[in-house]
Amino acid sequence: MSFQRMDADTAETLAGVVRLLRRAAELVWAAADSEGAGSFRQVLALGIDLVADEARNVLPDAIAVQGPVPVGDQPAGLLRSAEQLLRRIDTPAAGAAVYGLRARVAGLVWEANTGVD
Repeated sequence: MSFQRMDADTAETLAGVVRLLRRAAELVWAAADSEGAGSFRQVLALGIDLVADEARNVLPDAIAVQGPVPVGDQPAGLLRSAEQLLRRIDTPAAGAAVYGLRARVAGLVWEANTGVD
């Protein structure tokens, strides 16, 4: 589902979003693991993982997402940062895919703020 053409700034921004989402998921999974089976955080962690994979799939395959690990230990803050980065993408080619990602990340921010964190 990767875009065929994507400028370098958009690609790097999306790679940063992937890193933020993966770090947030890592933190939520750690909290869920410490709480044990049946933790309500498992659903949030799974949702973050799915959106991170979706964001990765928007990137061209040649773009690496490895980079510095985002700083922070608050999943909601990392999710907000990812949402803000997605709002900066104003590329016509990104269109529906980025719009959908923004909506899903906004939902995760809401869930992290109201139900988990």
